[in-house]
Parts: sequence; structure tokens; C-alpha cells
Amino acid sequence: MPETTSPAAASVGRVRGGAVAAVLVVAAALAGCTAGDGAGAGAAGETAVQPGATVTQTLSPTPTPTPTEDAVPTAAFDPVLQLLVERLNAAPDVAASKYFSGQPVTDEAREQAVLQAAADAATAAGADPDYVRDVFADQIAASKAVQEALLAEWRSGTTPPPTEAPDLATQVRPVLDRITTELVPALAAAEQYRAADGCGTAVGSSVATTSPGLAPSASGALAIATASLCD
Repeated sequence: MPETTSPAAASVGRVRGGAVAAVLVVAAALAGCTAGDGAGAGAAGETAVQPGATVTQTLSPTPTPTPTEDAVPTAAFDPVLQLLVERLNAAPDVAASKYFSGQPVTDEAREQAVLQAAADAATAAGADPDYVRDVFADQIAASKAVQEALLAEWRSGTTPPPTEAPDLATQVRPVLDRITTELVPALAAAEQYRAADGCGTAVGSSVATTSPGLAPSASGALAIATASLCD
């Protein structure tokens, strides 16, 4: 006698939390055939389902989408780069002042004071003080590179030396101190992207946007100034 199967009613419940379990309830009414009938499901190598049986099937979890490198906003580092460019543009004035005063390029006490102030401000702003300190150390290194290059050119006669210079203590350092107070919160805002795959791309975009305002004598130091922005 041919096997007749009534329509099955199926309900699928999906539960998330590790693996996803789907419970399929099958109501099968078999007419005139038994579970062991060779002409029925058993003959096809399957296990016959008794009426009212419940079948549980475990499905693979649905993968959670992960952020792509494009998740970093293109202008995420613009405020930071604007301040780095402004700081580098002050380096020729620092060099000119030291050219007339004879002060050395390296001022260890001043450098340590700047780094400590930046780290303290970072802690107060909720930023990583080590990250901020590293970025500020890059700014000091970049400024010194500009100063040393200019002083070498002036002293060798490669380029004409300046005829005057601003006062380092009263005119230049207040500008640098103001940049410090603005740079720390800018870094705190951008820090969330430092380990993202797209961090380097975003920094490169900000460099392209802000570098036209950089003094030619300081342009070569921008790579030093941005070295620690991304992990």
C-alpha cells in the first residue's frame, strides 16, 4: 500500500547566546504504514518519525559583523594635525632665538616639564597618559630636528641667518604652552582610533589636509611628529 504523509507543521525558535538552537516540531500522521515498513522511510535509509515526535537540531551561530577599517572617520585626526602643524611652525622661531642666544637645542629640564604636564593633563582628561606622552615626545623630537637643521644651515652659510628673533620666554613658549593645552583633549578624542586598521589611512588624510599650512623648513619633520598617533 503506498505511504501517505499529511502536511507537517513546523515551528522554528531561534535562541542566541553562544550556539543557536532551533527546535523543529514535526507532527506526522502515517496512514497504513509502520516505522519498520521497508517500502516507507526505512527503505530510504532514514529513521521514521513517530507521530507527535520532537526533533531538536543545533545550528551554527550567526557570525557577528566586525568593524571594517573604514570605521575610522576620515577627519578623525584633523584637529590633532592642525595643532601639530602649528607647533612645527614655531620651531624656526625657537631656532632663531637660540641662534642669537647661543642656547643649545636640547633643554632637558624644559622637555621633561612638557612631557610631565602633558601626561598629567591626559590623566585629568581621561586619556592614556603613556599615549599622550609618546605623542608629545615626538613633537619635541620633530621640533629639535627642525632647529638643528636650520642652525646648521645658518652657521655654515648655506642659507642666510635671521636678522632678528622673537623672545623665547615671552613670545614663543606661551604659544607652545597654549598648543599643549589644546593638543591633549584633541588626542583624547582621537585615541579611540589609534589601534584601528584604518588609523594610518585617517592620519594620512589629515596630513594631506593640513600640510599645505606647514612652513617649508619644517615639512620634513611631520613624519616624526605623527609617528606615534597609531599603534
